[in-house]
Amino acid sequence: MTKPIMIRNLSLGDGTPKICVPLTGDTCEALCREAEKAKAASADMAEWRADFFQYLSDEEKIKETLKEIAGILSGITLLFTVRTKEEGGQAEITPEEYRKVNLAAAESGLADLVDVEIFSQENPLELIGAIQEKGAKVIASSHDFQKTDDREILLKRFQEMDRSGADVLKMAVMPEEFDDVAAIMQVTSEMVHKYTDKPVISMAMGGLGSISRIAGENFGSAVTFATTGASSAPGQFPIQELRTMMKALHQKNINGKKEEKNLL
Repeated sequence: MTKPIMIRNLSLGDGTPKICVPLTGDTCEALCREAEKAKAASADMAEWRADFFQYLSDEEKIKETLKEIAGILSGITLLFTVRTKEEGGQAEITPEEYRKVNLAAAESGLADLVDVEIFSQENPLELIGAIQEKGAKVIASSHDFQKTDDREILLKRFQEMDRSGADVLKMAVMPEEFDDVAAIMQVTSEMVHKYTDKPVISMAMGGLGSISRIAGENFGSAVTFATTGASSAPGQFPIQELRTMMKALHQKNINGKKEEKNLL
């Protein structure tokens, strides 16, 4: 079962899934405007998708912008992510550049979490350890924008991510049919109940996978992603719409448990 971890004032891995809003601006000014919206919407987390940033290779600009964003968010947990082209993002950088920019974010002391693409990077375990030494938590991630592998492969991938030493495990897949959506949800449930005590994040992308963004409470996903403007992946809901649906599902779960108890 999941052992929650504390990140700032956020307990990740218990209760309803936390809602994370992506920040995708290409300049500091645009990112600050998006951070203001995330703050106003009471997001639990914000993810700076730095692969959209004009100055991704400039470590000082990264640190300066992190300071501006963190100041606006004022306590909201901040996730730093460089999503590469290989995993559906914008960044076309070398492994060494990827390492340097992620370490710069961790060194700043302003990124609470750093995303590491564990299957598309050289020496990801070394990078995970180096980031953790700087004081940031690490999300080991895997994104497939083309397909959903079968359940056995998904489970093995999650288990390999678990062995990496990362603090949180994340997987996103693209479904071709509803069975694919069911597969990622079932594998996530299996992970959190049998194989790891770390928080797990998962989703099926696109319209077909939208239920996975709403129902994480039912299958064990600790975080879901919503928008206050531009989306960072297909299928994300506006934050208020997602919050309403999640609250309704949570209440149904509570009422269902009460009804079961009364029948005993």
